[in-house]
Amino acid sequence: MIKKNAYIIILLILYLLFLCQDHLLGFLDNTDNLMSSIYDEKLTYYQNEYEEMQKLLSIEVLDYQAIYSKVILRDIYAFYDEITIGKGSYDGVSKGDLVVNEKGVIGLVKSVNNHTSIVELLTNSNIELSVKINQSYGILTSVDNEIIVKNVKLDDEIKVGDFVTTSGLTSVPGEILVGKVSEIKTDTLGLEYILEVDAVAYLQDISYVAVLGEVS
Repeated sequence: MIKKNAYIIILLILYLLFLCQDHLLGFLDNTDNLMSSIYDEKLTYYQNEYEEMQKLLSIEVLDYQAIYSKVILRDIYAFYDEITIGKGSYDGVSKGDLVVNEKGVIGLVKSVNNHTSIVELLTNSNIELSVKINQSYGILTSVDNEIIVKNVKLDDEIKVGDFVTTSGLTSVPGEILVGKVSEIKTDTLGLEYILEVDAVAYLQDISYVAVLGEVS
């Protein structure tokens, strides 16, 4: 009797498997498709990461050493102000060093710990960076997360689309691309230009950076 019942149960299981075979095969197919999609996404992600790093590694600045790092923290409440990177004083980073990514300047080192540093972004209202446009010089800063250059003389020849680079007048390297002039205004007294600038680096998405420090 027990053998008969077991035989019936086995037949029922086989019958249920037969009825559900399409669903089971479909589930397996969907699982394979999902795993393939995840693999493709991971492959694309690592390819993009590799390309970004290759571009960053191609930066060459005479008399300066490039210290490469990954961004390890970006506080949503200070999103336009600063980022934290995984290199510090033990790695040769110093306060005031210029920080770039594969496109151009993103900011200056604000403070340094042993193994981490805080970078002040170009959209931080506290930043001040000496820059050059053609043969003119000015100070780059930010107002309401918009990048501007002030202290530019009115008689200087500047037009929309002109490149903005670091000036080389301070301790940071010169001729490093910062952005392009997007709009030209004058101050309230009509004594100087106020230039609005679009950064060449996409500041909303920064993964890897290079800190340009002087060679000791």
